[in-house]
Amino acid sequence: GGEFAARQGNLGSMFVQDNYRASRSLVFNLGLRWDPFVPYSDAKGRTECFLPGHTSQRFPNAPAGYLFAGDPGCPDGGFSSSWRQCAPRFGFAYNPGGQGKTTIRSGWGMFYQPPFVEAFNNMVDSAPFSPQYQIFGTSFMNPYRGTTNPFPGQYAPQLPSSNATFALPLSLAVAYQPNWRPAQSMNWNLTIERQLANNILARFGYVASKGTHLSYNTDANAPLPSATATADNEQARRPYQQFQQITMDTSGGNSIYNALQVSLEKRFSHGVSVSANYTWSKVIDAVSYATDLDTVNVINPYNVNAFRSVADYNIPHRLLVNYLWQLPSPKEGWMKAVLGGWESAGIWTWQSGFPLNIASGGDYSYSVPENANDQAQLVSTPHYTSGSTQHKLNAWFTTSSFTTPPSNSFGNVGRNTLVGPGTFNIDFSVHRAFVIQERFKLQLRAEAFNALNHAQFNNPDTTVVDDNFGQITGARSPRIMQVALKLVF
Repeated sequence: GGEFAARQGNLGSMFVQDNYRASRSLVFNLGLRWDPFVPYSDAKGRTECFLPGHTSQRFPNAPAGYLFAGDPGCPDGGFSSSWRQCAPRFGFAYNPGGQGKTTIRSGWGMFYQPPFVEAFNNMVDSAPFSPQYQIFGTSFMNPYRGTTNPFPGQYAPQLPSSNATFALPLSLAVAYQPNWRPAQSMNWNLTIERQLANNILARFGYVASKGTHLSYNTDANAPLPSATATADNEQARRPYQQFQQITMDTSGGNSIYNALQVSLEKRFSHGVSVSANYTWSKVIDAVSYATDLDTVNVINPYNVNAFRSVADYNIPHRLLVNYLWQLPSPKEGWMKAVLGGWESAGIWTWQSGFPLNIASGGDYSYSVPENANDQAQLVSTPHYTSGSTQHKLNAWFTTSSFTTPPSNSFGNVGRNTLVGPGTFNIDFSVHRAFVIQERFKLQLRAEAFNALNHAQFNNPDTTVVDDNFGQITGARSPRIMQVALKLVF
């Protein structure tokens, strides 16, 4: 019936910050930020809440527990405002001995992240504002035979009357957790820098971040587990029979990130600058991404931490080297005109592959039929394929180690247990500027991306029931070369 929204809100913050120099060698940075959050509200009250045991006064025909903005207990934005969000931060820089050769820096801070506004969109799609109907085995000549034709009264952008009817069980019910809170992160680091020579700097750092109140969507009306559970009795096992799936955004996730960061930098001198950066890290979470209210993104709705593991974006190792080189230039004559002023630059990247989550491709636990993607079942220890590249493309790992799980099971394979292909890439460029007049320069650039044309494969298919399970069927860009002229004036 169309998705019409008029949702708006305001974000305001206050902060105080001060730098305090305790001595010539020690400086402190202190700060405090206040980041309150008032949920975004819809001008026509198209916001839902789920509070079992309560009945809507605004739409009395709504199923019990489903409330709307304006009802007691249902705020205009769908959950309570967060006024006590104070975010302190502290840092210092210390130069032992005051000689400038060594610097120690450290900092700790707290930060808040409000939800993205698109996350609220499905609230205007839920009954009675823009109800969804699925009708099977009906005549196109009279599809609403035996029921009330919902057009046009219940459809956006106009609001339905208070006596609007609801098709039960309600198929599209969405809500935020009543005590939902914006995501919070605490970041801290410790870095030691040492000047090894006049233009060479070494840096060692420990960097960490902890996420709390991270949002994810679960089914607040997930069918209860049962020894006799089947796909046919899913609705009968739901706690609230007047609803099907109730997509509820919950701020109950958490994450932790730890990293060692090492770098060596030769600052620009004698026409050359080089830097190398290496990161060894690990990030763990239960759910790696937020989404709007259109889907459930947890594996186990009864226990979101059941599949807590390395995150979808975990990359244990990453090495980056780059340089800029002003090529030696002849001093005079035609050789200077032809060979002088050239520069070369390059970026060399190597990193581990992204995690692989081996999924079943079906709802074998009979818990989230709309999601239908439990974990696979492990039958033997998996191994990565060795030998030729073609063998690896045909099966990145031993696919026979996995199968679909038995009924009433989420599968026994942990989340993100394998790793996909890593990345090795070199980008290279040469360029020169030709002076035409004092105000005009012409720059010639030649660039090669993935200069070695090294194959950078995508992740393999990780769904057991797929025909190409375990196969790598795609790759990133091959070598790309380009030449350009740029007029600078």
